[in-house]
Order: sequence, then C-alpha cells, then structure tokens
Amino acid sequence: MKEKAYFLEPEKGASLLDEAVGKLRILRQDNFSSLIVERVVVGVFFTGVKLSTGCTGVAYTPPETARAAGRQILKGSAPNFRGQSAQDILNGKHESPFANVVRLALINALSVPLMREYLATGSNGLDLTEFSDFFVDRKICMVGAIMPILKKLDKITAAGIRIVEKKADSIPKNRKMLLVHPENTAEALGWCDTAVITGASIANGSFEYLVSKIKPDAAIAVVGPTAGFIPLPLFRRGVAIVSTVTVTDGDLALDILSEGGGAYQLFGTCVEKINLLNRDRIFELGMHI
Repeated sequence: MKEKAYFLEPEKGASLLDEAVGKLRILRQDNFSSLIVERVVVGVFFTGVKLSTGCTGVAYTPPETARAAGRQILKGSAPNFRGQSAQDILNGKHESPFANVVRLALINALSVPLMREYLATGSNGLDLTEFSDFFVDRKICMVGAIMPILKKLDKITAAGIRIVEKKADSIPKNRKMLLVHPENTAEALGWCDTAVITGASIANGSFEYLVSKIKPDAAIAVVGPTAGFIPLPLFRRGVAIVSTVTVTDGDLALDILSEGGGAYQLFGTCVEKINLLNRDRIFELGMHI
C-alpha cells in the first residue's frame, strides 16, 4: 500500500461512500471495469454481493428502500445486477430501486483484499465491549439498539447509557428506561462521551448527520457488517473504532440472506468479526487500546 494514499484529501463535498470508492480506486489502482458481479441477493434484512473473484460484501437493507421499491415495481423493469461490471454499479449506472444498497455491499466486497492492512492485531473475534476504555465511567449513547453490546454493558460501570431506537418494541422491558425518542437524537449525542453508531446509518444515509451532532472530544465507534469497507473515510470523520466483519463464505452468506436471515445467522457461520482501529484518534482521546 502506498503511504501517500492516506493523505489524499477527498473531493470537496464528497459523500462518505463516494470517498470510499475513490480510496479503493487509488489503493487498488483499478477502475473495476474487469470485475463482474457474479451474484446478488437483496434480503429482508441484508443485501449481499459476490464478485467474480469470490470476494463478498453485505450491507443492511433499509426498510424505506424496500417500501420505495414496492411503489416502483410496476413502473418498469430494471436490468439484472448479475453480469454487470463493478464499475458500472459504482458509477450509478443501474435503475433498480435497490441500486444504492447493492452499491454499498459491492464497496464492502471490493474492500476485502485491503482489510488486512487495517486489522487491529489480536482483536479478531473480539466484541467492541472488550475495549473497556471506550465504556468504563463514560456516558454512552447508542444509536440503533445493538443488543449483544447492550447486554454486555450490564457488566461495565458506565456513567450513563442512552439508546436511540425507532423500534422501541425490540428493547427488553428492563432497558426501556434507557430509550431516547428519535426526535432527541442530537441532544443525546451531544451529551455522550462515547457514541456507538450502527452501520445501518451508512445504508440509510443518516451517518454524516449523526456524527455532526457529537462533541469533538467524544469517542465514536461504528458497529456492524454494513461498515465493512476500507475505514479511511470513517477515520477522517473522527471514528476511532470500526467493529465489523469480513465474509468468509460468500455463497453461504448469500444463501442465508436469500432465506430471510440476518446478522445473527451470519455470525458463527460465514463471517468473521474484525476491529479496525484509528490509532491517531485513540491517542488523541488519551485511551490505551
């Protein structure tokens, strides 16, 4: 990897994912015209893309995307993703209502060969809560109820916990008191010392707004399979840890998604947990990780 690539500034106003695509093209020295999409599954919870190289990426399927597709389905047909070049999909040359989420899963698939460069030594398989400096004696705001993390926070002495979650029914009764109404998201993020943001926010387009509401000295972690792309654009936005996955068995992952499976079914079968650390930001925060 060429060191200078780390210091290339994004185009002014470039979105998070456009920046990721630009970084991928620089780091891989490729425009991806020769890479073909071999298989696509748009699942109820996640979308998966497998490339002709075998590399596979997954990303959250926003419910609003599915609803929009339902309204558009009778307005005409879109060409198949399968057989298309990766470059065409990255460039937005597809008319499907699912084009954006397929593009995101494709970005994750294209990132697979580069992820080894960013892995935190000895942290594969670890949950985010293993990085205790992120949580102990800190005020924590979780955007999106990430239940495995929330359960483990019971064993950590935090200064306070707030959860922003639209689907209140998904929260156990004994944690309902931690809920914050989505209208108060900005206030909760401004209050916290540590923000834990679901990767789904990248898929639904809310990530940049959420980060803008976090105070400058707060720690930020992004969690989930959707954040499985090269982390430089996230690091540039102040993220200290990306806790995500790489897909180890693409066909099995897509089979699971095609039958309505989600993240819980992927873990332990066909994905591996990985943690990507922004060492410079962690040092700025005075943490020892």
